[in-house]
Amino acid sequence: MVLLTQIDKPLHWLTASIALCLALAALPALAENIDERSWHDASSENFRIKTVLGEERTVELLRHLEIMRASLGHFEDNTITASATPTVIVAVDQRDDYVGIGAPAYSAGFFFSDLRENAILIEDSDGSSGVQVILHEYAHYLNRQAGRIRYPRWYEEGSAEYLSHSRVTEHSFEYALAPQQHLATLGFNNWMPLPELLAVSDTSALTELNGALYYAQSWLLVHYLRSLPDADLNIPVQLRKFAELAATGTAPPAAFTEAFALDLERLEEDLLRYYLERQFTTRVIPVNTALPGFNPQFREMSHAEVMLALARMAVRFENTVGAERWFRQVLGDAELRAYAEAGLGRIAGFSGDIETADERFETAIYLMAWDFSIWMDYAQYWAQRVSTSQTHKERLRHAERLIEALKSALTIADATPELNSLMGFAYLAKGEKPLEAIEYLEAAAAAAPHDQASRLLLANAYLFVGKPDEAKRIAEAVLRFEHEPNLVTDAAHEVIDDARRQGAH
Repeated sequence: MVLLTQIDKPLHWLTASIALCLALAALPALAENIDERSWHDASSENFRIKTVLGEERTVELLRHLEIMRASLGHFEDNTITASATPTVIVAVDQRDDYVGIGAPAYSAGFFFSDLRENAILIEDSDGSSGVQVILHEYAHYLNRQAGRIRYPRWYEEGSAEYLSHSRVTEHSFEYALAPQQHLATLGFNNWMPLPELLAVSDTSALTELNGALYYAQSWLLVHYLRSLPDADLNIPVQLRKFAELAATGTAPPAAFTEAFALDLERLEEDLLRYYLERQFTTRVIPVNTALPGFNPQFREMSHAEVMLALARMAVRFENTVGAERWFRQVLGDAELRAYAEAGLGRIAGFSGDIETADERFETAIYLMAWDFSIWMDYAQYWAQRVSTSQTHKERLRHAERLIEALKSALTIADATPELNSLMGFAYLAKGEKPLEAIEYLEAAAAAAPHDQASRLLLANAYLFVGKPDEAKRIAEAVLRFEHEPNLVTDAAHEVIDDARRQGAH
């Protein structure tokens, strides 16, 4: 996420449904005219933006994205994992609209990633630079696709700043520029102690000043590390070692010291010297900035298309009140009504209104039974009901409905990571076909390195079939990714404990 003060909060399907159930409070209202404004759908070869920005500005954003993708698609020593997951971008130019959709007021851009799609919301206004914001969010995507660990927060945000502050010259893409706002922040404020910087995991808890310092210092630290000899080869290895140490409970400052072989007191001195010398080397990648084949398409969106896009983005922010309002405005459109019915079905399910949810989904399927995404929405609804089942009999019934929905989806399209993960979950919930569950979950985990919910399910499946060593291996991989304490790490530790007990017998 790009600062005003920044944080990214990707949602995984397994935890998102629970979170949404708990977040029904209304968020700030949008500017009154957002429903009446002219929206356009702009697309290039690899990106699509739904936008209120003018054509010239939108094309500029698309061009920069395509150039960054062409230039940095193999960042971090060619470890980028290919992904067929689509990326949806919504761009607004007013703060009221941005916050009203559901985004935090302290941000100017927000990135989501789950098993179905990536989503980016950006504000491009007088107070924020749309190009820098969107490139920062895309840098998060590149980081997410690189390797099979979660980067510590300082590196995640510092690297996004390092990559996104860039410019396009006649024949090249130049990045790692020194942002004036970061230099000014570092020059006029007392710096955070480095151990404190390394330990931060939730930037939303920082004050506005400390948030600005955090991002400026994180950028400086990454820039310095990138300036060291053989940095491109060493940093991926160092980050993996950091993750492995953190997974064992090592505190971030100690993990950093051991992984990067740098003394923190000496490093603070070196960082200050690096800042004062202002010898920030940029990196230049030759690229055909004319982009052969770059022919962006730009068309006006219908009112119903706009409402559907806003509703879906609002759901990602847990703004179910706004989402329901927009979904209802789509019901009158014959072509898109089925998507609105499915969206309203999900919202009704989140609130526990099962009768309404069932009616909505029945209508959606009746109207558009050939649509893969509607069946997947329906499957997510049944997955939620499996998770909240009160009895064993009820769980079995809900799991069977989930499997039926997924099988219907498979008659329309090939399996996706989301479908594979849900199918594995369903078989485990029923307590049957564990080998098939493992096959589905292995496919989901391989296709989506950032999704740890599938890995936890896979680890439990290995326990189910009496393979504690495999279960322990997978759970330890989860801890290398989710090394900060949370519900996921708690569950991974439980699997490891169970695997050890099972292996002892």
